[in-house]
Amino acid sequence: MKELESFQIPDYIWTAFRKRHPNISVTSYKHIEDGFKDYLALHIWIKQAYAMPSHSVDALWHLLIEEYDSYYHVMCETFLGYHLIHKPHDQAPTDSQKISQRQQLANTWQAACHIHGLDPQKTHILPRIFQVDAHIRWEQGLIFSLPFLIVLYTQMSATSAIPNDQAMSSCSSTSTTACSSMTTSCTSSGSSHDSNHSSNSSDSSSSCSSCSSCGGGGGD
Repeated sequence: MKELESFQIPDYIWTAFRKRHPNISVTSYKHIEDGFKDYLALHIWIKQAYAMPSHSVDALWHLLIEEYDSYYHVMCETFLGYHLIHKPHDQAPTDSQKISQRQQLANTWQAACHIHGLDPQKTHILPRIFQVDAHIRWEQGLIFSLPFLIVLYTQMSATSAIPNDQAMSSCSSTSTTACSSMTTSCTSSGSSHDSNHSSNSSDSSSSCSSCSSCGGGGGD
């Protein structure tokens, strides 16, 4: 965890990121980088399915796997010991997939709170990965309601609908629709990066989380 916290994305990757997202301020990169490192940290804590709660962090993830796959692979092996896989998510999820999506978001909430020393049922602040899009004003980013996340986590913990030993994660860019169907306060202000993806592993699979844009977990 300490090595991950001191890790920095190379400048040449941010140069490529700027070409994809020229309207994003350079001062926002640190917030996106911190969110991405938090996402990796979730998998260090427990290897299971996690939703990606940020379109901006997801945009960095896409850049890495699409243009710098070798670098990304080495980074994953260094910090996780396996390659974190990202795969498309169904745009019309079944009821069981929707439950899985909620569980993955609850997993992300629990783990993100844990790594920052917060109580997932009593915290008064959002873990930083849940704040990134709002903080940098990412176009069509994901904005989360603290009460919603606490209630979701409490409900999913009580029902234990999906096993917590899945080794992959995902997320959905159709967050507004998904959140509405869940009667939540999570909203999407849109996204300059529209993604319907998830990550996969060699030993399990799952679908993506409502109110998120992509996900990861597991390895090959």
